[in-house]
Amino acid sequence: NEDIRPSFFRDVDRIVHSKAFSRYIDKSQVFFDINNANITHRSLHVTLVSRIARQIGRVLRLNTDLIEAIALGHDIGHSPFGHLGEQIIDEISHSYKLGTFSHNAQGIRWLSYLEKKSPEDPAKGLNLTIQVLDGILCHDGEVNEQKLKPAKINGKSWEDHFIEYEDSFNENIIKRIPMSFEGIAAKFSDTISYIGRDIEDAILLKLINREEIPESCTKVLGETNPKIINTLINDLLNFSLNNDVIGYSNEIFIALKELKAFNYKNIYLRRDKEFLDTLKRRFQLIFETSLRDLKEENYKSPIFRDHIEYIDDSNYNTYYKPLKEGNQLPLIVRDYIAGMSDKYFNDTYRKIQSFIR
Repeated sequence: NEDIRPSFFRDVDRIVHSKAFSRYIDKSQVFFDINNANITHRSLHVTLVSRIARQIGRVLRLNTDLIEAIALGHDIGHSPFGHLGEQIIDEISHSYKLGTFSHNAQGIRWLSYLEKKSPEDPAKGLNLTIQVLDGILCHDGEVNEQKLKPAKINGKSWEDHFIEYEDSFNENIIKRIPMSFEGIAAKFSDTISYIGRDIEDAILLKLINREEIPESCTKVLGETNPKIINTLINDLLNFSLNNDVIGYSNEIFIALKELKAFNYKNIYLRRDKEFLDTLKRRFQLIFETSLRDLKEENYKSPIFRDHIEYIDDSNYNTYYKPLKEGNQLPLIVRDYIAGMSDKYFNDTYRKIQSFIR
């Protein structure tokens, strides 16, 4: 039957039905190893980004299907344990001469190469539009940008996209700016969705008190997550409707940068210090064990059973064997670990530990 869905609407469907999207449900956002259902997980984060970005897009008369696809897919490549896990995988990548690791580019790797459109075929990616893939690759909400407009008047070519993608895994020196206003809306919404929400989670976990938030921030942005979101969205819309860019006024941007700095010092870095050494050891153990299983062709091992057999054909001719012949087995392990949920990672670590004992 003829597919009557518009291209970006179809891309949304392909993303939400992917295996990588399913794993959002058990990937942490900021806080991990915490038994509290009220804390934000990655699945809720991408939903919030989508809601905020589509609200912005509706007012600015942008394509909300494109926005939704970018927003829901933007963290597909995130490793277990959030940015801390990403940092550890990046360090391991360099030690195995795999270059840089970034969740943006890993998301493109999943969506364009490792996912399946149909269960019976080997993985060839989901055949998404360049606008969606570009928005995902260029989404970094952590970058301090006051205002942005699309990188090129006539958009980007597939060649431009592949150059930026390859750079993300290598020198990582290209400043990636989305090719569409929809991608920029999603990029700004990433920060809007987490900046106040992370504070509320930290207060709930008694990591910080609300009184610690700088008064210079609360006076301008508000002191609760709903107020912060409302202030940021309203300012962004008022500024963007009167300019040919998407961005913030000076006053709001200064307060937002200060609030980000507060979050990094009092939430993210404080959390990382507590878990970093333990997590490093666990990532390293899983990496080394999985790599040994590949070298020994242990077909009953988790990396074959849970990862390669999903991606590859029945004879391992499209993924495992080509990478093995190219001496790139560590890349398979990186794909495997980067795609894990937090729970699967912990279960895998415990199984390996039980064998060691």
